[in-house]
Amino acid sequence: MKNLRIAVLTVALLVAGLTVPFGTTLAGSKQHLNFKSIDVALPGVTFTAALGINAQGDIVGRYAVGTVGHGYLLSDGTYTTIDDPNGIGRSQAQGITEEGEIVGYYAVPVPTTVDPAGAFTRSFLRDPDGTFSPIGVPGANNTLAIKISPTGKVVGCFHNLSFDFLTTMHGFVLQDGNYEEFPVPGSMHNGITPNGRTIVGVVFPTVSTFHAYMVHDGVFQMIDPPSAVVSDARDINSSREIVGFFTDSANKTHGFLLRKGEFTTIDFPGGDVVATQARGINPQGDIVGFYVSRDASGLLHTHGFVATGNGDKD
Repeated sequence: MKNLRIAVLTVALLVAGLTVPFGTTLAGSKQHLNFKSIDVALPGVTFTAALGINAQGDIVGRYAVGTVGHGYLLSDGTYTTIDDPNGIGRSQAQGITEEGEIVGYYAVPVPTTVDPAGAFTRSFLRDPDGTFSPIGVPGANNTLAIKISPTGKVVGCFHNLSFDFLTTMHGFVLQDGNYEEFPVPGSMHNGITPNGRTIVGVVFPTVSTFHAYMVHDGVFQMIDPPSAVVSDARDINSSREIVGFFTDSANKTHGFLLRKGEFTTIDFPGGDVVATQARGINPQGDIVGFYVSRDASGLLHTHGFVATGNGDKD
């Protein structure tokens, strides 16, 4: 199908313990952000997450009706379901360009004798006219397309089976039909700048630990927030502002913004909110993600959000 070629990247010190520090400080907890909750306005929806946003403010993500997941596009106040016709109800729309190209992924069933998860993950590119095209790393059972740049570069990861991702999962960059594989096992590319020089993602040293990273001009750096036990970088914009999430020593999950070497914690406001994740950022600095709230009976509910005001730069 497409030729697989190995990216030549500088990963000095990476193999020796994944301990390259990134010189950052933790900014004050004050948030200069205006939050708006997002819930897909369709009957029976039980879950909404916002995962990507473009310069026009179009948002893509995932919603669920019961246990059935769907991708969606929110544009000018209108929700459109984004489901690849080859999927089985586990679709997610992850990234969107200014032209309206959308990438994401979905599940296809396989026997549990092939993979205990009972499904493989396949990816798609959806054109603005609604046409779906497959994205798949040759030879890989699972391909996850996460974000797409304005120039059409797609980033994500691939792996073999659900239980061997520590050794077979690698980040990739797709451009003009060529896949560049990131040579670090357990890595996942999640975002890329328009010029393609900077990539962010997450690496899994073990099944239960994961850490955010950045690759700039081929040089790898860890970007864990100072109070993080685990962390994940999910997107980056043209100003090299990075968003993601981390879990602290109290086992609470927060979003983060890394800007000009400083981390700012992102928490959706409210006493009932128990977790926040930032998942996407556009050129203006608008941030999307999701938060989890607990109701009076103890039940958890997941909602998407968009946060504006980060564009008021100093």
